[in-house]
Amino acid sequence: MKRTLPDGFVGAVMAVESISDAIAFLHGPGGCRVRFMVYSSAVYPRMTLEENDSYFIPYFYGYPRVPATFLDEYDYINGAFYKMQEGLPIVDSKEPKLVVIINSPGAGLIGDNHEKAIREAGMEERAIYMDEALVSTPMTQGYDHTLRQILEHLQPVRDRPEKDTINLLGMTVLDKDWQAAVEEFTENLESMGLNVRCVPGAGAELDDLKDSLNSEYCIVVCPEACQSLCDYYRSKGLKIIRSESGAPVGFDATEEWYRNIAEATGKDASIPIMKIQKARDKIYQKFVGMKYNALRIKGLKFSIAGIASVVRPLTKWMYEYLATAPVAVDVDWGSDPLETERLKSFLESIDYSDSFGLEPKKGSDIVLCEGITALTMKINGECSIGIPIGHSSMGLDDVIARPIYGVQGAKYILDEILHGVRGS
Repeated sequence: MKRTLPDGFVGAVMAVESISDAIAFLHGPGGCRVRFMVYSSAVYPRMTLEENDSYFIPYFYGYPRVPATFLDEYDYINGAFYKMQEGLPIVDSKEPKLVVIINSPGAGLIGDNHEKAIREAGMEERAIYMDEALVSTPMTQGYDHTLRQILEHLQPVRDRPEKDTINLLGMTVLDKDWQAAVEEFTENLESMGLNVRCVPGAGAELDDLKDSLNSEYCIVVCPEACQSLCDYYRSKGLKIIRSESGAPVGFDATEEWYRNIAEATGKDASIPIMKIQKARDKIYQKFVGMKYNALRIKGLKFSIAGIASVVRPLTKWMYEYLATAPVAVDVDWGSDPLETERLKSFLESIDYSDSFGLEPKKGSDIVLCEGITALTMKINGECSIGIPIGHSSMGLDDVIARPIYGVQGAKYILDEILHGVRGS
């Protein structure tokens, strides 16, 4: 099935909206705004319903997230500097600590002078603009690039580095149930004696970003979403820790992720590893107790697609832990080259090299990818089990959090498979 994926333009807007005291100001038509104002509120709600009532003003029109200039045909012909000139003070009246102006793809052709508008509004210290055509880049790259631009604008100083402090890099608010994953990682890393100072791109405040330069380490979750950030922090003297097993997805890669961190920091990972082993034991007991359905998993065919650092450990885990067969394996545009090559090597080692590069196949028993594709295929009867793992998987109807990372992620995926087998 042909997949639908967000691009770098989406990534840029959502990167700004991931910062709790920043706001993305979209220079573009109202239609471009609709998706963002709903999407940002859905994945990262920041206000109460009562607070929304104060946003019935121009450029917001009742919705607090991603105000826009609402360009029309006149503006495309004659320019829309006047809208930015008028709109910036109105947006600033809501007292964000940073406003980031982002052009819609068409608005970038007009050439309006955002720098002048910022200067005339007296907002040089609390407003920047992105002038690139990010629509032609991968989502993760647009996200990463925007966060770095914001950091460079803030000009943080590494003036009081603190031992045993870390930043978590490579997480986004587009990751399924990202807050639950951050909470799990934070709890486990603190049990190792490490203090999580900042998670850029996943709920950080501007002050957190400024202070992030004083951390000792940066720990990578998904390299695709933090390549530029890694370069930035490395240039400032922070140590980068990246697991050889990819993102912490599935029990094996998650355990290796903590072991890698322990080795690099000299800490003891016994507590998170004990939690992983307990989860493994509970799953084993569950499989023993429902032996018939558990046995039905063996030999199922699965299709998987997403960023390579997630797809590689998940493919390996699905094959080795559940004895399922990878009949179609695809990686998203912008995937990490090293992770992609390691994925290819693994598929070749198990005689499934022909599966690489194939989008989710009709007739697969299990499909793991972005939610819109996985669930559409399930509804259409093109697969038995559809599991959202990609960057359009909001999980809005999940009361119990189901992230893809860590122990919770392994349980989520196993739950979906077992429920699907039971209902087939």
